[in-house]
Amino acid sequence: MTNDLRSVSISNVRYMALTFIVSLAFGIFFPLKISIATEYQIYSYHNVPPFVVSDNKGLSHDLVNYLNRHGNKRFQFKLKILPRKRLDNLLKANSDIIIPWVSPDWFGSDAKTRFEWTAPLISDGNVYFSRKDRSIEVKSMGDLEDLLLGGVLGHRYARIDNEVAKGAFSRMNAPHERNLIKMVVGKRVDIGLMAESSARYLVWEEKLSEEIYFSTYKHSIFLRRFLVSGYLPQVREFLDSMILRMKDDPEWAAIKSRYQLPIEIN
Repeated sequence: MTNDLRSVSISNVRYMALTFIVSLAFGIFFPLKISIATEYQIYSYHNVPPFVVSDNKGLSHDLVNYLNRHGNKRFQFKLKILPRKRLDNLLKANSDIIIPWVSPDWFGSDAKTRFEWTAPLISDGNVYFSRKDRSIEVKSMGDLEDLLLGGVLGHRYARIDNEVAKGAFSRMNAPHERNLIKMVVGKRVDIGLMAESSARYLVWEEKLSEEIYFSTYKHSIFLRRFLVSGYLPQVREFLDSMILRMKDDPEWAAIKSRYQLPIEIN
């Protein structure tokens, strides 16, 4: 009886060892092609149209969905909207994060070398807009003299704040971009200033194209890119490859058309 049990135990051990060896060899010569996409967080502080137009809708959401459709089972992204101050804290900690729609000029003098930057996603700029019944062209700061300029609360505009401090003209702030459009239409300010991407989308959405005039001359022009913080070289390469693809992709062109985006790079 004991010998029989011993024989069975030895046989089991030999069987298990043989099974392990066969499995190992099979894995070496016929590796299973199973890949699980790595998930990355995309943080954005742009919570205004066209980037966010309602819950889970907007250009930022469409961008993330587009990237996920073409992630080749290697990359998956999740979008999180958070205030700029919280984002700055994450950057100070050198966290591995990705931020869309931004320019190096907005993150300090060392931003170009401190962070990784992709090729431009879109070109944008700050534009002046007024009522068509009193259309205003702004070629220089002198054209704003004695006018009441509307801006967005918390936004800084090059040269504008200095001229306001000198008393060359006055500035009134709106809490949000949508409110600023209404201030111009309602004649509470003479002229407004905001990002062209937001202004053109809101004018289209509010059906105000017959009432709003956009100055031919922009206040500024800038390129919106991805900022990549931490050490994510493969992500940076993937994003750049996707931006290159976007230029001739009808799918991306259809996404852009939903938001009345200004003339842009891709």
